[in-house]
Amino acid sequence: MVFTSTTNPELRPSNNATCLEALAFLLVIMFSTLTFADDDNQSGEKRMADNTRKNPLEEGKVPDAEIPKTDIEWRKRLTREQFAITRKKGTERAFSGTYWNTKTPGTYRCICCGEPLFRSGEKFDSGCGWPSFYAPIDTKKENIKGNVVAEHEDRSLASMTGFGIRTEVTCRRCGAHLGHVFNDGPPPTGLRYCINSASILLEPEAKGTSPRDEDSKKSR
Repeated sequence: MVFTSTTNPELRPSNNATCLEALAFLLVIMFSTLTFADDDNQSGEKRMADNTRKNPLEEGKVPDAEIPKTDIEWRKRLTREQFAITRKKGTERAFSGTYWNTKTPGTYRCICCGEPLFRSGEKFDSGCGWPSFYAPIDTKKENIKGNVVAEHEDRSLASMTGFGIRTEVTCRRCGAHLGHVFNDGPPPTGLRYCINSASILLEPEAKGTSPRDEDSKKSR
């Protein structure tokens, strides 16, 4: 049996009609994809906003009893980058952090627990690409390293040329990894605290307030 196409042109779909239908179908798919992508972006922005509201800068110093104890609890509180650096000893890329070149007066707090760690007055441009300080917030003549920052021997890169054994620094209160300290800083301490921006939060100085007075009150 031989099938033949109809000879009535009105009953045959035109090529133009077929193309228009296909184009309309593609537009529907593209619109749906863009809508889902926008929803994902909004969800991501909402998660970031939620994390920001949980940060110590918004809530103040976190009470001892409320400091998370597990990675699951920390993940709920921190962004992915903050968690990787502070809880898993990661390192952000040089010149990529929020505070490597910041000159705003204020107090730098631990991103994890809100403990005041450094002052803008002790921040200096080391050229290394990370925020650098020559002393912690509680430094004294008899104790230039203070007590808010703890030190630990770091052998993770000891076998690599140019690194050797380094000195890791952490927040003494919650154990957050901050960075490392080196003996090539400026006077009066000769120290360089090389700190990840993701490990700290800047609380800008209130107008008319001495940062040293304000920080000393908040660290009590």
